[in-house]
Amino acid sequence: MKTVLAFNEEINKKLKEVNCSEQSTAEEFLKIIPKRPGVYIFKDSRGTVIYIGKAKNLYNRVKSYFKGGSKNIQYAKPFDFVKRIKSIDYVVTDNEAEALILENSLIKKIKPKYNVELKDDKSYPFIAVTVGEEFPRVFLTRDRNIAGARYFGPYTNAGAVRETIKYLRKIFPVRDCKGTRPGKSTNIPCLNYYIKLCPAPCTGNITPEEYRKNIELIILFLKGKDNMVADRLNSEMMHYSENKEFEKAAEIRNRIESINKLSRSQKIFFTGGSKWDFISTALDTGSYANDAVVSLFTYRSGELSVINNFTISNVKYLDEGEIISAFIRDYYENIDDIPEKIYCKVKIGDSKLISEWLTGKAGRKVELLVPEIGEKKEIMEMVTGNSVLYLEKKKFEKDIMQGQAYKNLVRLKKLLGLINIPERIECYDISNIKDSYPVGSMSVAVNGKLINSNYRQFKIKTIVGQDDCSMIGEVVSRRLAYFGKESDKNKYDKIKCNKKGIKKEDDSFSIKPDLIVIDGGKAQYNAAKRILIEKQIDDIDLVSIAKKEEVIFCEKYPEGKKLDLSDSSIRILIRVRDEAHRFAVKYHRKLRGKGMYGSELDGIKGIGEKKKRAIFESVDSIKKLNDMGVEDLLKIKGLSHRDVLNIYNSIHKAD
Repeated sequence: MKTVLAFNEEINKKLKEVNCSEQSTAEEFLKIIPKRPGVYIFKDSRGTVIYIGKAKNLYNRVKSYFKGGSKNIQYAKPFDFVKRIKSIDYVVTDNEAEALILENSLIKKIKPKYNVELKDDKSYPFIAVTVGEEFPRVFLTRDRNIAGARYFGPYTNAGAVRETIKYLRKIFPVRDCKGTRPGKSTNIPCLNYYIKLCPAPCTGNITPEEYRKNIELIILFLKGKDNMVADRLNSEMMHYSENKEFEKAAEIRNRIESINKLSRSQKIFFTGGSKWDFISTALDTGSYANDAVVSLFTYRSGELSVINNFTISNVKYLDEGEIISAFIRDYYENIDDIPEKIYCKVKIGDSKLISEWLTGKAGRKVELLVPEIGEKKEIMEMVTGNSVLYLEKKKFEKDIMQGQAYKNLVRLKKLLGLINIPERIECYDISNIKDSYPVGSMSVAVNGKLINSNYRQFKIKTIVGQDDCSMIGEVVSRRLAYFGKESDKNKYDKIKCNKKGIKKEDDSFSIKPDLIVIDGGKAQYNAAKRILIEKQIDDIDLVSIAKKEEVIFCEKYPEGKKLDLSDSSIRILIRVRDEAHRFAVKYHRKLRGKGMYGSELDGIKGIGEKKKRAIFESVDSIKKLNDMGVEDLLKIKGLSHRDVLNIYNSIHKAD
């Protein structure tokens, strides 16, 4: 394979799918899977990826999930895991090492439910170089999940790192814009261009090829190869000198002097001596535990330089060796400072393969070892003790946080006289301007925490005119179709079927809320209450909150009660209410924008996207635009007299 870094077009072409909706067909679909190295991808009935794995022999590995019971499965899963597998995708690779790299990149991109997830606690900073961008950036970060970035570090002295980056940018000018694309929409270079800290790629002042020369030299320096940087600059200086371009030669000479000075002064890089990493883990052994801690001690030149702790999720069915293996593959994928020896707490099953992979990345031999005696064993015991203590610390923090959240929910139940402890709260809001593009939204909080993946949006289908109460009724009715009369449920099931007629379950809608919050006053509260009564639902609490006055209406306070916004339990309601409003407005603007752009404004001379946006911000609907005269149109900021005439004549050409 030419590339194994993402789900790109080449991989999609190689991707093969086998449907296995009935377990009885296992023999048949196994015949199709090749006996070659590659990556297998398990999907559930909704087509969602639930697990990704690598294999030296795809046929044998996939077969192990369906033959001989779960004891033969290398990666143990829940008892019903195999039943959840409804289709299998696979990608054939040239060897197992390629499969390992592809597996890593796909897991990071897709984040399947049953693969382990590394959560960096961001203890120490790295230098990131965004090599995946057309014009890469170089900056300090604690986030190791930036797409297409290479990392150098970790480092203990963030101040020294910042100074080094600052000095490097003076020697090798590169942009420091925060976005993936350089510059602003104005195409005017910023101050950095004029003080020679940036070559202004946003204005086309430099080609991507020329720009990357500076990036390549920065990467060489960060890898500790400052002599190679100086040699390249020397060659470039001689070239300019031979061509009698003495000013450019003098500029390169100054760069060489600066890079030599920086090499002598900077103290943040370990360019020589022995390099060791020690990795240990501690597992939470509670009944419902699904997390582990990995501790990484970094030794350079025989001295402990950095201690990092990480939390790993989805480890309930893994042993320590599998956890450490997954961590090594994830952590070292984009790290350039790879040690000569990695000491692990326990032996890992694919140590030989991982060693080969790291050796290829580092360009020298990298060993994975388990210390048995002497100083290395003592260090490992210290690392293990650290991981145990860190796990206890994380559990303590989690218990405190969950305990406080639960107390707030219990208090909310008491304050409002609710039936349930509101562990799952859903809030609904309506957004429209007059009768144009009416929409609804649903935000969700579980145990006081907002769950964005459960948010939903609704286009209003049955209500004409500006009737917020009826719209709330429609949205709540559609939401509660799962829990009402059987006829409603059947109707909803028909709506939620795919093209093949197979029911699509909704993770958010299939869970009954404990509390429904309406963004509105007493009228909106009564509209939603009527729906609950009609559907004979009496085990879901209902409240509404009037935004301006912050007054709540509920069974206990039918005439309303002013909220105490300083109460932490009340703030849970306010937060989920504000999210519903934000989400509704966002959806309304999106639809309104599409409606305006796909309208009479299309094709009018001189009216581009920027001027359309200006009109869109000033005018509620196309109908209103049609009713506007020339004088009204002239009041819209950004339109010239010629623009106004073109718009007016285009709209009224049929009159």
